[in-house]
This record gives sequence, C-alpha cells and structure tokens, in this order.
Amino acid sequence: MRTSRAAVIGTIALALCSAGVFAQEPRLGTISRVDEANGTIAIAETQIGTTSSGAGAAAQEFKLQDGLLFNAIKEGDRISYAVEDIRGVKTITKLQKQ
Repeated sequence: MRTSRAAVIGTIALALCSAGVFAQEPRLGTISRVDEANGTIAIAETQIGTTSSGAGAAAQEFKLQDGLLFNAIKEGDRISYAVEDIRGVKTITKLQKQ
C-alpha cells in the first residue's frame, strides 16, 4: 500500500511541477506574415520594455491553434500571444491585438 500511495503522490507532484514549467509570460510582437493555407503566422517578437515594432527582429513561425483567428488578424498587427509546444510544434494558444 505504501509503495502505491507514494507513487500516486509522486505522480501528482510531478504533474503540478510540470504545469508550472509550461506556464509562460505573454509575449509581444508584430505579425510579419500570415499563411492561412498552412495554418501559420510569422511574428517578429518585440523586446519587453521597448516600444520597437519588432522590425529588424528575426520572425518566428507558429501554428495557430484556432483557425478562426485568421479572420481577425493581418500583417502589421501588434499582438500579445502565448505559445505552447503541442506535439513538437510551436503553437499559439492565446492571441490578442494590442
């Protein structure tokens, strides 16, 4: 009994710690490319504490979790967003225009 109880407690503790690792601060950036056909967008990330639009920063490509967001965004939009690794793919899980 003690072994199985310890295993369950250990599993719960690991799950709680892992959830904290994946929680991320919102990022800021500017959409530099929208590719609805592939379900991706490219974002030039803005450094926190600056007012730079992200021009000159290397753009990273992300998959959009919610395809309906393509109706609300366009190139040049300033956004805040959250990214998670879903099955090995960088995926935007939250996106909000600034």
